[in-house]
Amino acid sequence: GVAFRRRSLLLAAVLLQSAGATWFMLSVLPYNGGSWVEIGMAIVFAILFSWISVGFWIGVFGFVLRRMGGDRCSLMHQQDSDTLNATPLASTAIIMPIYNEDVGDCLGRLKTVYLSLERTGHINCFDFYILSDTRDPDTWLDEQAAWASLTSELGAEGRLHYRRRPLNQNYKSGNVGDFLRRWGKSHAYMVVLDADSLMSGDTIVTMVRLMERHPQVGILQSSPSLLNGQSVFARIQQFSNQLYGPLFTTGLAAVQMGEAAFWGHNAILRTGPFIRYCGLRKLPGWGLFRGPILSHDFVEAAYMGRAGHEVWLEPALQHSYEESPPTLVEELNRDKRWAKGNLQHLWLMLRGRRLRLAHRMAFLNGIMSYAASPLWLAFLVLATIAAASMGI
Repeated sequence: GVAFRRRSLLLAAVLLQSAGATWFMLSVLPYNGGSWVEIGMAIVFAILFSWISVGFWIGVFGFVLRRMGGDRCSLMHQQDSDTLNATPLASTAIIMPIYNEDVGDCLGRLKTVYLSLERTGHINCFDFYILSDTRDPDTWLDEQAAWASLTSELGAEGRLHYRRRPLNQNYKSGNVGDFLRRWGKSHAYMVVLDADSLMSGDTIVTMVRLMERHPQVGILQSSPSLLNGQSVFARIQQFSNQLYGPLFTTGLAAVQMGEAAFWGHNAILRTGPFIRYCGLRKLPGWGLFRGPILSHDFVEAAYMGRAGHEVWLEPALQHSYEESPPTLVEELNRDKRWAKGNLQHLWLMLRGRRLRLAHRMAFLNGIMSYAASPLWLAFLVLATIAAASMGI
């Protein structure tokens, strides 16, 4: 009921704002929408403005909730701290899939997570897995040597594991799937880290306890902050993330509630339902919509929701970090992968069976991240036609 009221309020705010903006735009056009060109401009403008308006109002919701002390309906506020701290832990795997990474950097971060968990006094509840898809022989030999050295340094024999897949199928999701087939049933939960992820031991322990307190939750996603930016580009990204990222994630979590998205890392998953319901088949379509699903995380969240489990984003979980690409070129390379993966979601949004509306809307938002550019181009083309017709 709370989610329905919040989403209705968001929808009303977006529609009213978009309708007002579209009416104002029509009022300044020469024929006030009396030609097919101006009607086309109005339609494209309404779609684009609505998409921008959604982000604006989510930020406003986040600002209001943070000024009020946080969302009282979030998982963190559904029990007091004493109850949460008294909750026992369950066996949890911390996995780090890697692919041709800088060995020293990624294992250094994993070492930091290990030592932080050790300081909590609960290290016996956790096992660590380095899951390598590295193809270069020199690099994977370096990985094995670094793993053996780190295991000896930490005294983590039998607790810190390394596996390199001989066959790299289905990218990261295939790597995680290989882990689950081998070790998934040995652990109640798994925490997924990227090669550039960093999380404090207290945060991970809190996430396990929240999962124990809320058995209906299948995925609990933290809100990572950017850190360690060195270049000007990375520092600007980091500044913007720190400035308005908390507002957006707070508002997004309040609207999505138990039907949130999964971002693929810095999150904890319940392994049993994930194994049972989140296997990804290859898309049977054509061209872009054929083959393995690239942006698998949103799809896994949708499948978890379809199975009756909740997916939560919890902005109150602190000390969760990741790094951003250091240059614009690397950012664009990553965006190229995301573009194909997000556009694949169009097939799932339209043809996926029994998916929840909130998860379909998450697919649509990801699609619009890349469909907006050709729509803006269409708007400019129509505006050019309208201006040219005035000069004839």
